[in-house]
Amino acid sequence: MKRTLLLLAGIGTLLLGACTNDSALPNPTGKGAIRAINAIKGSPEVGFLIEERNLGGIGYKESSAPAEYDDFSYNFNFDIVYPGERSTTRVATETLKVEQNADHILLLTGDINAPTVTVWNGTIRNFDESETVLEARFAHANTALGDIDVYFEAPGTAPGTNPPAATLSFGQISDAADFAEGGYIMTVTAANDLDTVYFTSQEANLLPRFAHVITIYEGDENDTAPVLVRSMTSVGNPLTLVDANYPPQTRFVHGAGSLPIVDIYDDETLTSLVYAGLDFKGTTPYIDVSSESAVYYFTPASSTATILFQQGVLTQVPGTYTHVYIAGETDAWSGRRFRPALAPTSISARIRLFHASVNHDRFDVYILDRDIPIAEDDVPSLRSILFGFPAPILNIDAGDRDVYLTVAGEKTVIAGPFQYDATLGSSIELLVVDTVDPATAEMIDITTP
Repeated sequence: MKRTLLLLAGIGTLLLGACTNDSALPNPTGKGAIRAINAIKGSPEVGFLIEERNLGGIGYKESSAPAEYDDFSYNFNFDIVYPGERSTTRVATETLKVEQNADHILLLTGDINAPTVTVWNGTIRNFDESETVLEARFAHANTALGDIDVYFEAPGTAPGTNPPAATLSFGQISDAADFAEGGYIMTVTAANDLDTVYFTSQEANLLPRFAHVITIYEGDENDTAPVLVRSMTSVGNPLTLVDANYPPQTRFVHGAGSLPIVDIYDDETLTSLVYAGLDFKGTTPYIDVSSESAVYYFTPASSTATILFQQGVLTQVPGTYTHVYIAGETDAWSGRRFRPALAPTSISARIRLFHASVNHDRFDVYILDRDIPIAEDDVPSLRSILFGFPAPILNIDAGDRDVYLTVAGEKTVIAGPFQYDATLGSSIELLVVDTVDPATAEMIDITTP
């Protein structure tokens, strides 16, 4: 009987022969830098290795930290874990001669099952302490866009006033150029077409003596904008440039059975209505919000006579989503804020649960084939999920599944089966709430439409 549970596999840490004292290789003449970028939308985390030594895992829109190696030839490998597998699968290998003082970037694009590896070569920039400039290269890794122009200007400078900083086709990177330290706004347009604007960043203040690789990606389900721009530097610290035209968004989820239908305000005087009539088990649509910290006030529906409770929400990252889950017992309600992980992967189906059932301090999760009851020797897919927290994401393979919740450490069912017709690339989010029977709970599908 097939059981579907993604087991994370460790990546080997075999030391490179080139790094041992008794290596037969000639003496190196210098070192070069290596890093990788994952530009495959829908990709799971990819293990990046030099030979069999782990250099880190990189999700979509992420880059590995730069690492320096002797100027020899190496195999650079990329591994993933398929749902239900106990070991990694190698999906790509690139043999590369590391050059002295070179900055080598391996770009992953295409199909995650057989990626294309493109190598970008540059030179490691060493700044003098007196320099007041920064270095930037611009890279095009957005499969949804054709040829583009990139403008990188001080605030108040209209795109087109100066020639573009780069004109790029997909998979290209520009030559390095120096820019004065200070504030910049980045604009991406169709090539030779100022009227077709794909992206306009908020102002970013850039410090001197950093070398940036600024990469343009396609936004995914975790982004409010269709284009996302991220920079990585030679010391590995990432910087995200967000589109000024796409504010952060918040969604409220009502999981408190003892709380009546509520209206939501974002001011203490109760004059700024955010949403009216949020009922138990319901959700609001995504609502544009400020990136500043906010306090939300919850009142009985159609009444401002009393405030049932209030909840502060700290600064929200521009360009992102936030979920606020309402949970708790009578007169002890609160809003639990979490960043959702909305982007599924192309090689799995995805399940995530939020525990809002006050009658059950914790529970275990079982994911089984359709119509197969829990057996005594079955192992939980997730153990001991605590009240008030989202469960870790479960990535499973395709098929008709049943989701069960049980008392932690037992096979006693408290909810389920919830039927999920899992297909690759699909995603579901479940809210776990109380029922009138304190011994049971209910799973509600709150997946974003």
